[in-house]
Amino acid sequence: MGSKISVHLAVWGLRLAVFAPIIMLISGGVYRARFIDFQIPLIAFTIAVVLAILAALFGLIAALDSLLGGHGAHLRALFALVLAIVVLIAPVGTIVQGVGAPLIHDITTDLEDPPIFVEVPRRRSPSDNSLDISQEVLETQKNYYTDIGPTRLAMTKADAFALVSDVVKESGWQVHSEKANLGYIEATASTRFFGFRDDVIIRITEDTGGARVDMRSASRVGLSDLGVNAGRIRAFMAMVAQKAN
Repeated sequence: MGSKISVHLAVWGLRLAVFAPIIMLISGGVYRARFIDFQIPLIAFTIAVVLAILAALFGLIAALDSLLGGHGAHLRALFALVLAIVVLIAPVGTIVQGVGAPLIHDITTDLEDPPIFVEVPRRRSPSDNSLDISQEVLETQKNYYTDIGPTRLAMTKADAFALVSDVVKESGWQVHSEKANLGYIEATASTRFFGFRDDVIIRITEDTGGARVDMRSASRVGLSDLGVNAGRIRAFMAMVAQKAN
């Protein structure tokens, strides 16, 4: 490959590597500000990922050609490659995490009697996902997320509620309703980058020898949650169990 082509690839690789994170930041900021619906920022983010992949490819080709041919563009090419890889770490990690995840976005620890949201529906918009769980969704969860289930605590319902309330606060979620007498807490969790909002309800009931903690986490937008809600439930229940010991 000629030196001119190598230099051009290095230059364009660097430009794309710089441009891609700018698009990502703008798309995330626009959606967090709720200026427009999530589809457009998501498309923009996808385009940014594609640009970062091209930047990495251009940088790799230019770097190899420069090193093998002794051209002077290898530093610029290497910088483009490294920057593109850094930009891709987060989105690729999310995609890998969600590979094979079913097209569902509402996960519960109680498939027979899922906790019912009371306050959250008033805070959702008509365009958000429905909070009605179909039997098909429950069957899909049962087959795919076999480890998701309730946590049982050897303490009174009142003590369990206080413990769960502390964990909710430590999680940094926006609490909408906290009813100790009824035994439930409703809150909203937001993803780090885009600020996608997922609604959460934790139900505490009396159980043989103590209390039972159930949880439900439901995304407001999207067909698949890429496993985020199941991951949130696992992490929350682990924190509850750890705090109880």
